[in-house]
Amino acid sequence: MKTGFTLIELLVGIAIVLILLSLSVVSLTQVQQHSYVSKSREILLSDIKLQQTKAMNGYTDTASTVRHGVHFEETSYTLFHGDTYSSSDPTNFTVTLDGQLSFTAIGFASSEIVFEKGSGEILNFVDGSNSIVIANPGSTEETIITLNKYGAFTEIN
Repeated sequence: MKTGFTLIELLVGIAIVLILLSLSVVSLTQVQQHSYVSKSREILLSDIKLQQTKAMNGYTDTASTVRHGVHFEETSYTLFHGDTYSSSDPTNFTVTLDGQLSFTAIGFASSEIVFEKGSGEILNFVDGSNSIVIANPGSTEETIITLNKYGAFTEIN
C-alpha cells in the first residue's frame, strides 16, 4: 500500500493556503491605510497647535511679531508666518501627506488658517466653514477635524 497525497488533495491544500494568504494581505493593506490616515492626522494636529502657539508667543525669526498659519493644498499643507500665505517665502515649511491621502474638503477661507498674534484666535473665523477632511480615495476612510474660533479642536474623528 502506497502512502502520500493525491493531486486533488495537494491542489485543495494549496488553494486553502492561497485564500488565507490573500485575506491576510487585504487585512494588512487596510491596517496600512488606517495608519497613514492616523499618522497624518496626528502630525497635522500637532502642526496646527504649533502655529497657534507661535502666534500666541509672538515667535518670529524677524524683528517684529507676526501671525502664523497653515495653508492647505490638495496633498500637502504649508506652515507659514505673516498675515497671508506667500508661496515665495523661503521660511515656509511644507508637509506632504502620506500615501494617497488628500484634503477633500477645506472649509477655511483661502484654504488657510491664520492665528492672531497674542490671542491665538483664528483670523476671519466663520462658523460652519471651519473643518478639514483628510481622506484616502482608495478606501472609505476619512478623518474630519473641526476647530472653533479659539483654535481648539471641537471634533476629531
